[in-house]
Amino acid sequence: MAHYAFLNNDATTGTLREELEVLSNEMGTLTSIEEPTEEDTAAIEAKKAEIDAKQQEIDNALCVVTKVITGVLETYEKSASDETLEQEIKDLEESRTGKSKEEVAAIDTAIQAKLEELQSLPPVEVDNTQYWEGYYGKGKLCKRCSYNTYEGEHKLGGSPFRKNYPAVGYTYDPVRDAFYAPQPFESWILNEDKCIWECPLAHPEQDEENPILYYWKEDTQEWVDYLYLSQPYNQEPPYPSWSWSTETGWTAPVEKVEGKDYWNEEAQEWTTSRLVASKPYPSWIVKDMDISPSYFDDGTSIYSTWAAPVDKPNDGKSYIWDEETVNWIEKE
Repeated sequence: MAHYAFLNNDATTGTLREELEVLSNEMGTLTSIEEPTEEDTAAIEAKKAEIDAKQQEIDNALCVVTKVITGVLETYEKSASDETLEQEIKDLEESRTGKSKEEVAAIDTAIQAKLEELQSLPPVEVDNTQYWEGYYGKGKLCKRCSYNTYEGEHKLGGSPFRKNYPAVGYTYDPVRDAFYAPQPFESWILNEDKCIWECPLAHPEQDEENPILYYWKEDTQEWVDYLYLSQPYNQEPPYPSWSWSTETGWTAPVEKVEGKDYWNEEAQEWTTSRLVASKPYPSWIVKDMDISPSYFDDGTSIYSTWAAPVDKPNDGKSYIWDEETVNWIEKE
């Protein structure tokens, strides 16, 4: 079975594509000249070289893996073709014109014989990679990968392919034709042979009987034997309000509440379930609602939702929320 990684290079090619569009427009202006001079022709050639160079920059830009597809057939079969037979069939079909009924019947018999001969040809085996990287990889954004390749070696003794088996978030480098994990820390260096990130300082030797857990301390460029979580290189927080803690990693500004496992950035608090809608009014708050004895598919009966800070009257009348008075008013 084959495996394929889908790629995206928007983050690394946005500016390049804008520059390419400018060059293309300039080329359009040059080629629109009705009677180009030698100087114009030279300018067109120079512009073409610029466009080719810019396109090469785009093709060589780093990509991020967005999806990995597994279990694809290595090959597929398609019907064989024979140009000579196909031409003979075409010639026979065209020869029907002006023929008698008996002659047409004879031609049809000959065509059928040719078709049977064509259909009897053994099917052609096609490498599925050509299809996947060609059809799905328009713009070179689909690449085959090897499940058993790691650090430039094939774990089963086969031929290594593109250095590493990727996961979502990995980088594909078109120049190296290799997959590798995100850079963990700014000081770590990419091993060109294995395409893995290596620390600039060797990991301390371990006592097998009394192993010690070491942590990399990026700010002082050393291994330490106490809990210290260095912030990963170029990693964005899951939410804008979160900050990095060397003890807990990305941490919310509000301590997590037991039973509330979802952070809501708008409310700046932990909630029992995800809030699917935005805050309807500035004054509204998050409240937990209980639907028991009914329950959801996961077995829970409590969910979080936006609610007014004042309970809606339950007197049978119709009310609407008035944000100015921060209260419910009777609907006229």
